[in-house]
Amino acid sequence: MDFLVFPDHPAGDALCRLLPAGPPAHVLHHPSGRPWIVGHWSADEALTAEAGPRRAVLLGTASADPGALARLLPGPGHLDGVGQRARRIPGSYVLLTAAEGDLRCRGDLATVHQIHHARIGGVTVAGNRPQDLAALARAAVGARLPSGAPGAGLIDEESLALRLLFPFAPLPLSLRPMWRSVRAVPPGHHLTLYANGRHSVARWWQPPEPDAPLEQAAQTVRRALTEAVAARAHRVTRAAHDTAGSRGTLSADLLGTTDSAGLCFLAAREDVPLLTASWGRCHRGGADPAGGARAAARPGAVPHQRTQPTGRDGCRRSCPCDGEHLAVPYAGAPTWYTPPDDPDHTTPADPAAPLAAFREAVRLAHLARLLAARGSRLHLAGIGGDALFAHRPAALNSLARSDPRTAARRAWTAHHLCHWKARDTLRTLLGGRSYPRWLAGGAPRVAATGPRTTGADWEIRAALPPWTHPDAVATVRRLLREAAAEAPEPFAPLRSQHETVRAAVRAGETVRGIGALALAHGIGYEAPFLDDAVIEAALTLRLADRARAGVHAPLLTRALRGVVPGAALSPGTAAMQDAEVRAGLRTHRGALAALCDDSLLAGRGLIRPGVLRQHLTSRQPPPHALDPTLATEYWLRAQAPVPPPAPEVARPALSVPARPPRPAARS
Repeated sequence: MDFLVFPDHPAGDALCRLLPAGPPAHVLHHPSGRPWIVGHWSADEALTAEAGPRRAVLLGTASADPGALARLLPGPGHLDGVGQRARRIPGSYVLLTAAEGDLRCRGDLATVHQIHHARIGGVTVAGNRPQDLAALARAAVGARLPSGAPGAGLIDEESLALRLLFPFAPLPLSLRPMWRSVRAVPPGHHLTLYANGRHSVARWWQPPEPDAPLEQAAQTVRRALTEAVAARAHRVTRAAHDTAGSRGTLSADLLGTTDSAGLCFLAAREDVPLLTASWGRCHRGGADPAGGARAAARPGAVPHQRTQPTGRDGCRRSCPCDGEHLAVPYAGAPTWYTPPDDPDHTTPADPAAPLAAFREAVRLAHLARLLAARGSRLHLAGIGGDALFAHRPAALNSLARSDPRTAARRAWTAHHLCHWKARDTLRTLLGGRSYPRWLAGGAPRVAATGPRTTGADWEIRAALPPWTHPDAVATVRRLLREAAAEAPEPFAPLRSQHETVRAAVRAGETVRGIGALALAHGIGYEAPFLDDAVIEAALTLRLADRARAGVHAPLLTRALRGVVPGAALSPGTAAMQDAEVRAGLRTHRGALAALCDDSLLAGRGLIRPGVLRQHLTSRQPPPHALDPTLATEYWLRAQAPVPPPAPEVARPALSVPARPPRPAARS
């Protein structure tokens, strides 16, 4: 899915003529006849509605129909009211609304569907893919239209430097697109375009109060997660109906973890064929965790209710073991860190940004190919479960404001179990500096080579790897100071809620990248845990209930009670996966080290290739520090060179239907 949004301005026609020729695009028009939304999407991921002078377009995954969307348009509040009422629709989508010449563009909180904008041809244009806005900006410069800034649409060298930070850049620098003059709408904000070509960005989301007891919050989470999975099943059904083909298939990861098991059991309740998938491990003295989850799900293995009839044939389906299962063997499959340009496993890159899931990109593309061959149209992944429900040390700081005794007791436990230093434990518990001050404080230490700070603050402190060029270090320090000087607001006043949303946004970035890989094989990649309603439900939990001794993710475990058998709930296999990651890195470090011979990052003065090679070929390469650099290097290599502007060359017109005639003037 891709789209561009144009204001009702004469510049819209000229800009549409600059769009590259390609597959015919969908075009929705303003009442004036000018283009409003231009893009490509399938019938099952678009809803349109109109009520009087108000119109709305929903692009993505939602369990609604045009009639339900149309009923939300009338009412008080202009575009704000429409957006507030539309939040009742479960799913993950972009909402585009129009009324009286004003346009509103709103993505989701986790940025799975993110909105970008750029000043092109004298007006603000919005879209979901920054690379499309960058290409349009370059074309406008070539056609000698007004440009927003020098170098509009070219790769931003400063954004490349920020991409070297590990594990990731802090807010708001993590939102910075890879092209000059293209801006991302911050999470929880919407973009408004006006007929005069200008725009505004305003906040639409506020965090809920964390005051719900565990049982109440668990019921809210279960309801939101059930509706999120149902929205995906609804889309699969719509796709099969629109194409008049056989019933579509919904696939899901079954990895033996609480989050993936929960999605599988909820999906098994829906009236769509279900295909579960897992990686088949063969370990000495150990069992396959996904196989254990499947065994626990078998009827009779663990008592659990199978009481929801969903199939038209009268069969009862509430267990994923009733559907088809794909066990992907490790033998013959790509390992972690298989290079994307490997001759046997060529994998497309995400043109929008370096892949957050770089280390497993080829594995995920391999899985997508297998699922597509089995008929999957949408794939559910448990990404976001840990982001929302895992215990975060930053919660100690928030808890200390309402229950200092409990917070101190838990901080003392973390001090011993996590080997925190005394001063860092006190800072975690009692620290009160603002988010801008924390951001500015990270600038001097961004390239520190000593031991990492323990404890917790607003976010994990980002660092640059030792192979970063000194000039790039200076650039990142300056950008951190400049960002802090603009006094950015955190996602929420409480550190625990800010860190949860920050983790969800990072998970959303991962989903966007994996989605680009899966889409190349005709599969939509979905993360129900990252729906707005699920995130909000997780944030309502009372701070004192966020962690319980001996219980992994207590809120999610309680929410899935009665849905997933207890034996199928597991905290995961992090240690096992870490060993596989390091083994894959050792296997492919020779090919990865060869990047140092002609590194494009080195050519731009961002890294020292000799130091990078030294770390890649060491006995214990540092995976977490390497990932951002390798992902950015491969992303840069995948970018087509930008030719110099040639305004004399005629550009092909966009293949779109003729616009409707302008309405006659009323007397």
